[in-house]
Amino acid sequence: MPSIALVFPGQGSQKVGMGKDLVDAFPQAKALFERANDVLGRDIQALCFDGPAETLTLTSNAQPAIFIMSAALLEILKTQGVTPSYVAGHSLGEITAYYAAGVVDFETALKIIEARGNGMAASVPAGESGMAAIMGMDLGTIESILTPFKDRPVVAANLNCPGQIVISGEKSGLEEACAALKTGGAKVIPLAVSGAFHSPLMQPGSKALADFIKPLELKSAQIPIILNRTAQPEKRADELKANLPLQVISPVRWIETVQHLADTVDTVVEVGPGKVLTGLVKKTAPQVAVVSVNDVQSVTDWTTAVPV
Repeated sequence: MPSIALVFPGQGSQKVGMGKDLVDAFPQAKALFERANDVLGRDIQALCFDGPAETLTLTSNAQPAIFIMSAALLEILKTQGVTPSYVAGHSLGEITAYYAAGVVDFETALKIIEARGNGMAASVPAGESGMAAIMGMDLGTIESILTPFKDRPVVAANLNCPGQIVISGEKSGLEEACAALKTGGAKVIPLAVSGAFHSPLMQPGSKALADFIKPLELKSAQIPIILNRTAQPEKRADELKANLPLQVISPVRWIETVQHLADTVDTVVEVGPGKVLTGLVKKTAPQVAVVSVNDVQSVTDWTTAVPV
């Protein structure tokens, strides 16, 4: 039996039509989408299946939709005998990892995702902050160029893979920093996001999330979770609870997360819509086997090809 890590994607992986074939083929997927409709008080299933895309892309819809899709795939994999040694998730996906490890149940995860998204959206007025992908420049050089902009603040937010770092910050500072990075030889791609996620500007959202989760009881993880903030495994309930509000103001250390997984498992499986993390794993640790599971066909292909 190969040792497996499951990784879960974050916002941006959503697409219209996701999950429809799962619901048609697997009762457990159908049940989860129906439960999600009840928890959220709206027809998130119809939005996933039929769109429109511009509505599905809204943070308030995209984040729970991606979680539901990933959770449905996870429940299907469980029936196929898949038992991971580690789990991790990119940004929003870390809450899916909490669910996969038994830290929170399905309903609690959805409520945390809503509170997290609302808090982050309310942290900075629309249009006053943003993010940009920096390509073709190493982290050390990026951080050196960002030094004069740290107090704006502009920071490295998503350390996705070698040669792909996302920076985050206040709008004018971000624009000036991007110009300096271009001068330094980097390719800069502004991202269509609503705020400076994983930066100090998310502090109000972090506090709101801390207040929301204070009365909640989280369980210790049954499977080690490699945290975005530390890139280290964690199972303790108190540490996992403390991590949730800190995560939204801290960098996503995905390069180190993938390197940790590549040192400890044979196969990394991306569970959820899209193949974003699959690409990042390949660029970071080409020596490890990686597969994307995102629909009925890919579930069938992988679980029949690999002994689990």
